[in-house]
Amino acid sequence: MTRRLALFSALVAAGLLAACSSPATAPATTTSSATGSENTTSATTDAAPEGEVDLNFAIFSQDQQPAVQQVLDAFEKENSNIKVTLQVIPWTDYWSTLQTTSSGGTGPDVAWMLAAEIGPYLDGGALLPLDDTIKDAGIDVSGYPAELVKLYQSGGATYALPKDFDTIGLWYNKALFDAKGVPYPTADWTWDDVISNAQKLTDPATGTFGIAAPLEAQAGYYNTICQAGGYVISPDGTKSGYDLPASIQGIQFWTDMVNKYKVSPTLASFSDTEAVAQFMSGKIAMMYTGSFYALRFHNDPYASKNFDVQVLPKGPVSNASVINGMGNVAFASSKHPEEAKKLAVFLSSPEASGIYSATGAVLGSYTDTQQAWVNSFPEFHAQVFLDMVNGAVVYPVSKNTDAWASQESQFLTPAWTGTQSVQDAASGLATAMNTALAAEQG
Repeated sequence: MTRRLALFSALVAAGLLAACSSPATAPATTTSSATGSENTTSATTDAAPEGEVDLNFAIFSQDQQPAVQQVLDAFEKENSNIKVTLQVIPWTDYWSTLQTTSSGGTGPDVAWMLAAEIGPYLDGGALLPLDDTIKDAGIDVSGYPAELVKLYQSGGATYALPKDFDTIGLWYNKALFDAKGVPYPTADWTWDDVISNAQKLTDPATGTFGIAAPLEAQAGYYNTICQAGGYVISPDGTKSGYDLPASIQGIQFWTDMVNKYKVSPTLASFSDTEAVAQFMSGKIAMMYTGSFYALRFHNDPYASKNFDVQVLPKGPVSNASVINGMGNVAFASSKHPEEAKKLAVFLSSPEASGIYSATGAVLGSYTDTQQAWVNSFPEFHAQVFLDMVNGAVVYPVSKNTDAWASQESQFLTPAWTGTQSVQDAASGLATAMNTALAAEQG
């Protein structure tokens, strides 16, 4: 049987995901170019051979699609009676589509999941526990970062294993540093070094800025809040830390780049052209962002030639990085729950982790597989992303993360635009977040 690859974009919006629920008939197949500029669609109606199980697996990244396909090939080689259709749903549609289709019973059997999104699915009983399948597969869970494993556990059960992880580094453009005669960042840099060198690298005449300071949580202020000694959410998950003086200091680091030092484009500029696109165009000298962009930079001729990365500069307390990782979940609505669980576990297995790392798609989550990822990018000092694991702070989540995380942009935007103090903006966010956290407890 030929493999079927479904790239869902306009089809998702059109409500054609009901085709995913049929185990006996292949859904419409859409193929697209790497740029998404050309699409051709063909429908296959061949019935599955007797005894064959068809599963649907949803992801949101075309960048990772080739590596994921390699993992699926390995899975099908070991499980010849199972065929998997890969669905690539655009990020802008992914979570709403997953929520709608999973609750309606027409969703995928297995899907990518983030810890920040998993809460409602657990509350609704939408996911299958994987502990027995993990045990049957002989996987030693201690080989994964322990804090990431905990993100996907609830009530003593494991609902996903991390398939990858990412940390944050200081990416920089060597060509812009060379043009201004500025030495490259070192592992000893502090916040003050970032500010002083961003000033040297900013050139209004050429429209070049020293650093990108978008309103970004995971790659931005979550890190500097921790580096200043604050926190987003208390260790027991019951209280916001946004109104702590240290947390305010961590946010102020970024708003000052825009409003005080004027070494970053404005928030409105990032709304027009995202920060990473401006960075890749050679208009920004430095950018805090994650290991997840290494493959994109590697594949871009300009970025591959001119970019490099260093560990995060140290704040008042540390140079801590946020660590996060994605998991694979199996849905209770699957018509083939045992096969779905087997697929979900394999997708995060040591074998899969090795494939992800070796292809450079993402940093595989399992120990002893990460060096292959580093070796995939000889033009970058990619080792810094592994170095940042020591002292890393796990991505902040709660039972219903979205209830408060969705309000971060609303409350912090005035601080980025300079129409409200960081203290007032953070205080308002803390109040709203505490209300949301109290609702979780009640």
